[in-house]
Order: sequence, then C-alpha cells, then structure tokens
Amino acid sequence: MRKGFTIVEMLAVVAIIAILATIITTAASSTIKSGRKKRAVVMQSALAQAISAYYAQEGKWPSLIEQVDTDGEDSETFTGTKADQIFREVVGKGFGRSGAKSMLVDASALFVCEAGAASSKKAYGIDFSEATAKGAKRKISFSEMAFGYQDPETGRFRRFSITYNCRTDSVVLGPTFE
Repeated sequence: MRKGFTIVEMLAVVAIIAILATIITTAASSTIKSGRKKRAVVMQSALAQAISAYYAQEGKWPSLIEQVDTDGEDSETFTGTKADQIFREVVGKGFGRSGAKSMLVDASALFVCEAGAASSKKAYGIDFSEATAKGAKRKISFSEMAFGYQDPETGRFRRFSITYNCRTDSVVLGPTFE
C-alpha cells in the first residue's frame, strides 16, 4: 500500500500551479493597466470639458491661455506648473470657502500630487478628495496641487499638457491614450 505522493506527482502539481499563477498575474496586470488608462481618458476628457465650460461661462480662457500671442504660432502648449496653474484656475472656480465642488468639474476623482514632487519620476499621486479631506495623511493645499493621471504602465504620477490652438480657438489635453 502506497503512502503520499511521488516526487514526479509533486513536481507536476507545482508546475500546474505555477502556470495558473502566471496566467492570473498576467490577466490581473492587464486589467489594472486598462483601468488606469480608462481613468486617465475620463479625467482628460473631464478637464478638457471643464476648460471649455470655463470659456463658455466666463467669456474668456483661463489667464495663461488669454495671454497667448495669436499672431505668432498656430498653437501653444502648456506643461508642468503652467498647466497646473490653468487647472487650478478652472477647478477652483466655485471651490470656495464652503468647500463645495467645482461647478465646472467634479474634482473629487481628479488625480493630484504635490507640485514640488510632481516632476520626480518616482512621484505617486492621490485622489483630490483624499488630498483635501480633513485629517488626511497626505493633505495637499490647493495652491500646491499638480494635476495629472496615473501612468498606465508604472502607476506613477504624470502631468497632462494643455495645447491651445489659436486657429480653432480650442484646447486639447495630452498625452493621447490609444
């Protein structure tokens, strides 16, 4: 009468488990990357619509865009702190003392980081609502926020760019997510 498993049977079970773990890990990783990309596209669209709504409501673009010399180039791109300044102006519209959400965009799901840390390739962001909550561990003042998205590949913080097209009098946010 035989007791236990042979070494060959044990190796076969371990190999099957390893194959299943690889398949599950690959699928989970793909799902996470896809989710990050979808969230970035949604935030990109929401911020672009908020900038356009700002224009419709105020009758002018945010101050940095208004200062663009339309006689020169066809477009101007704002990155880094300049893009953050535009986002703060748009998101801050209606975000007053009461702490009410912006009239132009639901800021609670925006992805933010401290402006000083945003340029680091190792920067990680958090949700706007988490950064502004009372007693938050990583509270970020509105004036120090950098706005961006979670990189689909690495999960690290990346900033959006804003391109103002003088010919069409419109804005487009980058990067392009395929």
